[in-house]
Amino acid sequence: MIPQVVEKAMSMLCNYLDIKHSNIDSMYLYGSVALGDYIEGSSDIDFIATLRNSPAMSDIETISAAHKKLEDEFPQIDIMGAYLLASDIGKPQDEISSLITYYNKQVHTDGFGSDINPITWWILKNHGIKVYGSTQSLHYETGIKPLAKYVIENLNTYWVSWINRLDKHLTVNNLSDQEVTRQSDEAVEWCALGMLRQLYTLKEHDIKSKVEAGYYGITIIPQQWHELIYEAINIKRRLPERYYLSNEKRLTDLVALLRYIHLEANRAFDESIAGWEK
Repeated sequence: MIPQVVEKAMSMLCNYLDIKHSNIDSMYLYGSVALGDYIEGSSDIDFIATLRNSPAMSDIETISAAHKKLEDEFPQIDIMGAYLLASDIGKPQDEISSLITYYNKQVHTDGFGSDINPITWWILKNHGIKVYGSTQSLHYETGIKPLAKYVIENLNTYWVSWINRLDKHLTVNNLSDQEVTRQSDEAVEWCALGMLRQLYTLKEHDIKSKVEAGYYGITIIPQQWHELIYEAINIKRRLPERYYLSNEKRLTDLVALLRYIHLEANRAFDESIAGWEK
């Protein structure tokens, strides 16, 4: 079931595009909405829209106007997505012929901010929700090997850079003021749940939402980090309960947890590789 605010927002966007006789053939939701874990005020609305023909300037203007109208009506929501030809669904970004993105409340014609990757295609194929237009076949391949390889590369680059930044942050900043507490909340939620999603995919060969990955983490992560994971879930769900009184202690534990997840994720990937090669 689509949350009411998402249904209203997407209905407005699609109706406006339809009224303008746009080139849009279909609109699908993926991400947290499709995984059944959308949290208002915390989650993004992620979409993939297909085009009948390569976009003209008039299409870009129509898409821009539709999103402007949507943002004026629903300023509190965060929405991001991509417009591409139906024939390009499931392809790597560098093989897509025409790509328009809506990211950071702006339309981009150069693919900036796109979320085109194996995770997106996996969720779209297995959980995508059509909210407008024609039904797409979605017959593209989504094997676990390319998904796992993408996840481990992302883990060993993007997420390792987060670990290193947090580790440095502990040594150079005063961690007592209110702004740092806010930043610490964001880091705990983003990093703990984000990396647990990577670990889940590498161990279980599937994809879960951030909150679900957090609860999964409770079942496999040593107890010393359970309160930190519960705190990350509470932050994501916009609940007030906290377990730490010290930002320094919380961030120290966070770095240790992330380093543990990093090691476990690489171990899970290596075990998968060994199994595939048998």
